[in-house]
Amino acid sequence: MDTREKKFYVGIDLGEEYSQVSYYNCIDAEPVSVDFGTDSTECRVPTVVGKTIGRDEWFAGDEAIHGASLGEVIAVDGLLKKAADKNPVTVDKVSVMPVRLIAGYLDYLIQAAKLAGGSDTADRVCITLENYNISVLNVLLKALNSIGYPDDAIEFAGHDESFIYYAISQKNELWKNDVFLFDYSNKGLIVKRMYTVNERGSRIIMVHTDDMSDEVTDAMRRNKASEEYLDSRLKETAVKLFEHHNISTVYLTGEAFAGEFNTPSFIGYICDRRRVFAGDNLYCKGACYQAVAADYPPDRDIIVACKERITTGIEIRISDRGRDKIFRLVRPGINWFGADCSYDFILDGAEEAELFLSPIDAREKQLIRISFAELPVRPDKATRITISFSFTSDSRCHMMVKDKGFGEFYKSSGRVINEELLL
Repeated sequence: MDTREKKFYVGIDLGEEYSQVSYYNCIDAEPVSVDFGTDSTECRVPTVVGKTIGRDEWFAGDEAIHGASLGEVIAVDGLLKKAADKNPVTVDKVSVMPVRLIAGYLDYLIQAAKLAGGSDTADRVCITLENYNISVLNVLLKALNSIGYPDDAIEFAGHDESFIYYAISQKNELWKNDVFLFDYSNKGLIVKRMYTVNERGSRIIMVHTDDMSDEVTDAMRRNKASEEYLDSRLKETAVKLFEHHNISTVYLTGEAFAGEFNTPSFIGYICDRRRVFAGDNLYCKGACYQAVAADYPPDRDIIVACKERITTGIEIRISDRGRDKIFRLVRPGINWFGADCSYDFILDGAEEAELFLSPIDAREKQLIRISFAELPVRPDKATRITISFSFTSDSRCHMMVKDKGFGEFYKSSGRVINEELLL
């Protein structure tokens, strides 16, 4: 029996105004969106929490908004912005940190998923966000920790990652060639193209994004009188972006593609010899697939190399029992948030560290030498160092070399070497 049959996974698309949640279990064997029962946008729930006036009673989503409309609840929105600001928020004369507000909201979503999926627990939670910000991610991590989820049960993703995981979780024929995603929201149109590069025995999956929000605006879809013009603009955009590409599948997502959408020439063009699917929950379900993939990865030859993924590996030359070896420190294809790591080494006459930056789409490695001149001089094999890496983005890494001394023989000098690496 596949052990995943006993597990329950939750995916959340956390938005500034609205969010969605889905779950995956053995019965359905694919993500299922949670229905909150609110008219045509039943899978979307407002990203809002609220506190009953005069009582320590909290609500989330539509319940918070309804209570506020009755004058019984103080509603708080803009949770992601408040998380980025890190400042306390005053709610009903009570000072509350953003982590508590978001913890309440996330708990509301996860509880709804567990109730809908008939599970008492969630084994792993993946949250996807449009704007991947380290300040927000740190608050989300603390919020999930506070409601009982340890670091190793938590995944974070950007929308590009969620798009990829959704696409590659479908039948192979649907992503044999390029896959396009038209995301048309209140910010305008964004078009993403997922494509595969075969390199050194690996299938490297990447995403190219075209911001078409100036050409296809939110206002266009709201003006019924300009439907024909919008139809022509969408078709022109598709014709231009599809040129020179073999395309298996096109996905349509976002508020504009929810419900009725009168653009016959655009729809007719993208459906010509291509599979087309529409739905407003692609990112949410993609996050759910990514939660599953953390325990049951896709084929070993697949490397996800989109935005928010580290696309350059970091290696170091070491001596192991007298033999030179190249030791991998940071593996390419992992999300930069949570990729921090550290290693201990014993210096044996080494005056510098030889690092190799190894981009996944290039055969040449870049050699970087880090001098140990600032460390105290000791006999060979009498200095232990810790080399640690911390990431602030998918292309920026801080490296720290710290002298740890050598037990009772040599106390640590406390000296540290800091280097910034651009990947």
